[in-house]
Amino acid sequence: MAQVDITYVHSKEPECLPGKELRHKSVQEMNDYIEHLVFEMKFAGISVKYESKETDGKNDVIINGKTVAQILDGLEIKTPEVDDEPNSKVIRFERDPKNWDGECIEDISDLLMKNAISKAYADSEKLRIQQLL
Repeated sequence: MAQVDITYVHSKEPECLPGKELRHKSVQEMNDYIEHLVFEMKFAGISVKYESKETDGKNDVIINGKTVAQILDGLEIKTPEVDDEPNSKVIRFERDPKNWDGECIEDISDLLMKNAISKAYADSEKLRIQQLL
């Protein structure tokens, strides 16, 4: 069993909310984004499984049995400071990464998605360690 089990469930193309532009404009773009994250995790030696499923209902990402919104609920998300990075980054002007209402998973920011995956991984590690004791 993988330590991080990610499932992207989708039934239709995402719809843009009035006055907003989606961060991931299609199911394919969201799928490619998650596959890239999975590749990065595998490259880092993290056991991860990814599946994209077409189902009825709301589009969502489920990580280790919980939706991203459930994982992020109650987490304190801090934006990395410029001084925390060893090298300079390109400055981009975009919406606040924490600006996501949870209704459209395709609009989630990279910061929030990576925090959800990190939390799921940390919970999995904690459970694994408890089972060893």
